[in-house]
Amino acid sequence: MHQVLAIIRKDILQWTRRPLYFIASSLLAVLIIWIVGNTLAGATNIPLGLFDPAGISELTKHLQATNRFAVTSYEDLDQAKRDLTSGKIAVLANVSQDPLEDSVQILTEGHNPLIDQQISMGILSVLTQRAKELSLPLHSAQLFPVTFSMRDFITPGLAAYLCYVLACMNLGFSWIYEWMEKTYRQIILAPRGLRAAIIAKTLMVTVEAAVVLWLALCITSPIAGFNLGNNFLGIVVTTLASMFCFTCIGLGFACLLKTIRIYTMTISILGVGLMFVSGIIIPVDAMPTWERLLAKAMPMYYSADAFRGVILGTPADYIRDFLVLAAWAVAGLTTAAILLNKRRAML
Repeated sequence: MHQVLAIIRKDILQWTRRPLYFIASSLLAVLIIWIVGNTLAGATNIPLGLFDPAGISELTKHLQATNRFAVTSYEDLDQAKRDLTSGKIAVLANVSQDPLEDSVQILTEGHNPLIDQQISMGILSVLTQRAKELSLPLHSAQLFPVTFSMRDFITPGLAAYLCYVLACMNLGFSWIYEWMEKTYRQIILAPRGLRAAIIAKTLMVTVEAAVVLWLALCITSPIAGFNLGNNFLGIVVTTLASMFCFTCIGLGFACLLKTIRIYTMTISILGVGLMFVSGIIIPVDAMPTWERLLAKAMPMYYSADAFRGVILGTPADYIRDFLVLAAWAVAGLTTAAILLNKRRAML
């Protein structure tokens, strides 16, 4: 036990002596949650022109209520089309002036399919409302109505991704560098030294990375405008479980790859792949069958599911999620222990 405490004290001392690393990690987490989250959640200020000189609709009110459009009203349809062509507006809503038939013509430049998709999402949310002014025969319903926004839905997935990034990067850099400095080589040669090094390092990285994530969530929540919910204990437990899982995985990779250059490249590539295949950006149900099977074999999928449950209050299988995370943690620790035992025999 004294060996574990000695390593922990050493790590804490290094952490306090190198505040720039903590600041950089926190800044990375803030930028991912804030900027990347806003990008994934969709456009929030699309310039839209509205031609409705007769005022037969209240589209301005409905469009602005979606928080997706910056509405500009036009009295001249030709001028509105010229502004659309020149890029001053991205979409033009032309309300029919025929008193016998309510209709809306949506015009876009058509050069950017991503913008068209964002416009379609915003317009759909308006048209599916009960807009008596337009009497549109288009309605939608939800089997389980939700009260959270797209931005709220994006955040738990980003939190799971950050658990991977912060845990693996923190563990890999500190372990490999200290191994190269022969700090841990001296420790593991002592009785039970290898066990002490693994326990101390995994615990310290888990706590350090969790603190960074909690700080980033608290900073970005009021700035980006998403809700963290009221289950703070659940967020803490889920964060620690996810961080510990990815820390153990990072330790296994660090012992396998040995050099910081190969480790960084491998972890970075895997991180991008896991982010796309774990349902953070594209829903898993919308993926091909082989991708769904792959996603449900990866730990980030279960970390994201648990985060959504504690932050959004949606149904989540916590027992399954934590068991899978624990299984991956055991696999990472077992791999690290086997490799380190072999390496110790060669010292």
